[in-house]
Amino acid sequence: MKKIVYIVCMLMLLCSCNNRTVYTDFHSLPVGGWHQDSVLSYSISEADSSSVYEVLLLLRHTDTYGYQNLWLFVDEYVDSVLIHQDTIEAMLADEYGRWLGSGRHRYELPLLYDDSYYFSSSHTHTFRIRQGMRTDCLQGITEVGMIIQYKDGQE
Repeated sequence: MKKIVYIVCMLMLLCSCNNRTVYTDFHSLPVGGWHQDSVLSYSISEADSSSVYEVLLLLRHTDTYGYQNLWLFVDEYVDSVLIHQDTIEAMLADEYGRWLGSGRHRYELPLLYDDSYYFSSSHTHTFRIRQGMRTDCLQGITEVGMIIQYKDGQE
C-alpha cells in the first residue's frame, strides 16, 4: 500500500511540474469493447492561436488486444465546422508481437499526432476519434487520451 501511495505522489509531483500542458482528457472505453460507431470527443475552447503546440494521443490497452496495430479516424472541428480529417495507424506491437508501450499486462503508448500544431482561431476546437479496425467491437483498448502541450521553449 505504501508503494502505491508513493507512486501516486510521485506522479502528482511530476504532473504539477509540467507547465507545458494546456489540455488533458481521457475517455475510458466500455469493458465490452470499443464499437466502430462510438466516437470519442475532445474539446478545447481557450487556445492561444499564436502559440505552437504538440498534440499527443495516449493509448492504453491490455495484453488481450488481438492486433499489432490500431487504425484511428480523427476529425477536427472548429465550432461545428469540419476542417480536417486524418487516418492514423498506431503500431502497438513490433513484428515479434512484443508490446511497444510501457507497462505489464496493461500498456500505455504515447502517439505523437502533431508536433507543430497551430489552433486556427480562438473558437472551440473539437477532435473526434473513432476506431477504424475491421471489427465492429474492438476488445482490449481500455482508454484513449489527448494531451495538448506547448512545444518546447514556448511555456
